[in-house]
Amino acid sequence: MRILCIPYSHTYSHLSRVLEVGKELRQRGHLVEFAGESPKMRILEQEGFAIHPLFEPDPKQLFDNIRDGKLRFVDDTTLDRMIDEDVELFKSVRPDVVLTDGRFSARISTHIARIAHAAIVNVSSTAYRANPYMPLFPSIQASCGHNSPLCAMESKGWSRWLDALNLWLEMTIFNTAVPVFSKRSKQYGLPRTATATNCLAGGNLTLLADTPEYFPTRRLPPDYHYVGPIVWNGNSPAPDWWQEMKAQKDARPLIFVSMGSTAIPALFETVFSMLDTHGMRGVIATGGQTDGLPQDHPDIKVTPFIDGNHVLETSATVICHGGNGTIYQALGKGVPVIGIPTIPDQQFNMRRVESLGVGLTITPKQFEKSTATLHTAVQTILSTPRFADNAHSMQHIIAGYNAPLLCAERIEQLAASFKNGQ
Repeated sequence: MRILCIPYSHTYSHLSRVLEVGKELRQRGHLVEFAGESPKMRILEQEGFAIHPLFEPDPKQLFDNIRDGKLRFVDDTTLDRMIDEDVELFKSVRPDVVLTDGRFSARISTHIARIAHAAIVNVSSTAYRANPYMPLFPSIQASCGHNSPLCAMESKGWSRWLDALNLWLEMTIFNTAVPVFSKRSKQYGLPRTATATNCLAGGNLTLLADTPEYFPTRRLPPDYHYVGPIVWNGNSPAPDWWQEMKAQKDARPLIFVSMGSTAIPALFETVFSMLDTHGMRGVIATGGQTDGLPQDHPDIKVTPFIDGNHVLETSATVICHGGNGTIYQALGKGVPVIGIPTIPDQQFNMRRVESLGVGLTITPKQFEKSTATLHTAVQTILSTPRFADNAHSMQHIIAGYNAPLLCAERIEQLAASFKNGQ
């Protein structure tokens, strides 16, 4: 097969997941190519993949809109340009299957081009999530204590009813705020309407990069499949300083800091200061988002990138932005998580982290008000065994998945059925 992969290449989370599946598909004998425009695409070139230029929404504008709580995250002109450029690219590449991760025009463009479409997506970005994305009744559900009348309500199913109402309201509001998806669905005759809620899902196959224990669903359609987390395995060698740091006989726990590619740069400086002030050991991966941190500290190493698999093996906790990829990478090693989420997706992830008892959340406002909250959270994680115990339980669950393999098998099945007109 000829498979065209289109991630939102401005974030490593979307890029790396498609890369891992692309490597598996290539190993199985398929021709795999990528499309995008971010400088981060260089990691694909290093892996030997061909890359086609393709317009993508500006990441600063997109994430600023999301952080500012703007429901209308994309305008009509941008979406139309994405659809048009998708279709033109399909004409030249002529793929058998298009695999996307974060390309919200693909459900529409692949239908126009009559090409099989699979997408990697998190449960949070589907219409079938069981947990509300934006809790509209938090005070009611949070107040349900053992002696509260609301506790009896919950036992009768009121909590589930409130969740169902919450989900319906948030999806209706979101879809109404961004009507261009439904308009284009009607214009191009999509059999299933694309909406702001489901625009990242696949037109023919949706691969859920989650586990049901972490993110449960409800009424899942037959073309949606859990495949487990997809963690980037860069296989890059560890730097010399890491080997030296790892070999040190130092009883102090190691703190790993990784904020992905959507962090607020000032966070790195504050976290560095906290580690330094309290005499803690740490590794800070900046993602190239800041270059103002000291490079010669004996106990705190700063690097643009490092394979998290190296560091997490000996880490006591990870401080992150609450991104799905970092959380799964940490839990895959049995490491508890402290999250400082700045966008709704990350807040949603961290609510699940706290529900499962595998970590703690610090809001940006709490962090800005007093950086001592971060140190308190670290000490709480280190002194409370249940966080590590619960993280190890999740580690065993995650170990049962081989996501790239499962994705490749599902994509091959899709191609065969699509070819046969099923």
